[in-house]
Amino acid sequence: MPAEPSPIATQDGPALEVIGINKRFPGVVALEDVDLTLEPGKVHALMGENGAGKSTLIKILAGVYRKDSGAIRIGGMDADLRTPRDALRQGIKVVFQEIALISEFTVAENIYLERYPTDRLGSVDWSAIRKDAAALFERIGFDIDPAAKVGDLPVSQQQMVEIARALAHQAKIVVMDEPTSSLTPKEVELLFNVIKRLTGLGIAVLYVTHKLGEVFEIADTVTVLRDGCRISTKPIIEHTQDSLVQDMIGRHIENLFPHSRDMTGGATILSVEGLSTAKLTDINFEARAGEVLGFFGLMGAGRTELAKAIVGFDPIHTGRIVIDGKALLPHDTRTGVALGIGLLSEDRKTEGLMPELSVLHNASLAALRQFTIAGFVDEGRERGAVQQFIDKFRVKTPSLHQEIKYLSGGNQQKVLLARWLMRGLKVIVVDEPTRGIDVGAKSEIFALLDRLAGEGLAVVMMTSEMPELLGLSDRIAVMAGGRITTIINRNEATQEAILNAAIA
Repeated sequence: MPAEPSPIATQDGPALEVIGINKRFPGVVALEDVDLTLEPGKVHALMGENGAGKSTLIKILAGVYRKDSGAIRIGGMDADLRTPRDALRQGIKVVFQEIALISEFTVAENIYLERYPTDRLGSVDWSAIRKDAAALFERIGFDIDPAAKVGDLPVSQQQMVEIARALAHQAKIVVMDEPTSSLTPKEVELLFNVIKRLTGLGIAVLYVTHKLGEVFEIADTVTVLRDGCRISTKPIIEHTQDSLVQDMIGRHIENLFPHSRDMTGGATILSVEGLSTAKLTDINFEARAGEVLGFFGLMGAGRTELAKAIVGFDPIHTGRIVIDGKALLPHDTRTGVALGIGLLSEDRKTEGLMPELSVLHNASLAALRQFTIAGFVDEGRERGAVQQFIDKFRVKTPSLHQEIKYLSGGNQQKVLLARWLMRGLKVIVVDEPTRGIDVGAKSEIFALLDRLAGEGLAVVMMTSEMPELLGLSDRIAVMAGGRITTIINRNEATQEAILNAAIA
């Protein structure tokens, strides 16, 4: 029968040692002589820009990639992690950002997936699975039904199931990859409480994130990687936010949230009146030229649905959308683009990028008519126009012909912005514009949005990130249950007031 988790015996030495790890891919040095030490009962944060080597190191620890050279020791013993099964058997459980559970199976079935208990006849003992899962949850304080289907659970509870799998396998090391990327503030608080329980059991936690605030709240130690090399390892108390950012990106950021413009805004460019959809009720607001209007809400509040409705993508039941004095009729994206409104989707991989196409063709996609003569694209004009935006937005790419899938998340986001702005937009709607990108790229995206507003665009920003909401917005609209509960001016906005309005 699977054993209940119990506190790991106190170790004299580290839980995990990574010593001189090297990993190369064709043409790329992913990791070079990287060291990392995890102590039992401690949270060790791993940070760095996109491409720094974090994901490669995680996959080596998970048994997905093989190291080229170096050593890994678990509890002082050399470990050979050839497969994910090897990693799990030797006490390492990785909770990836994309949760690896079987959605049609129950919670209990997922927890004991690798080793189901059997009865005397060798058949799976289904009642024992549920009983053991319930006992495990009671011990660690999880409020989850073992018989529930995993696909019916919110992301936060699916993460709890992944963590329960680690405990059921007596994991000594739990690696969490961007664990809060899809969580509400309440769910983040729950996750942090769970992490404290794990460390209380003597488990070492490797916490991988782009979010600076979380590291200062939860971590004991932080290691920074840059360009595949270890830059620093320090107790978190020896860091300031500025010093941590400087280690990550190799330079100092003077102002993460720039305001180089008059924040009073100009004429109304976007007007939404009485908008209702299947998930939205009586939405009313205006966005002005030269301002950033931020939208905040907890998960399910309706931010993304609103973003898609006001650009003509999602159907509406009632209401009116007016862009620079002209109604969005018929209500579709073709009309929206023609009137000057575009959407930068929160899911750039599936709703924005053409991953196999070049930077050039991704950027020019929405503006091809501008370069077409007698049905043929004038490639010279197309290249010239795209190059102007690549230079203006400082997109890091070896050439315009590089496939966009090889660019970092921040540079991909800049190319998608260029795609819309080549159309000469009046309103740009950006949904979670910095999701999955590092702090250096975030600072560039913030500066770019501030610059676009300064050039007279109305920027409508949907975000779940409180720092960027407060740091970049001129006004803040708060949503709950598909409605706008309040709109607050920047100088009156506080985190407490926003969260109170979000749970109204």
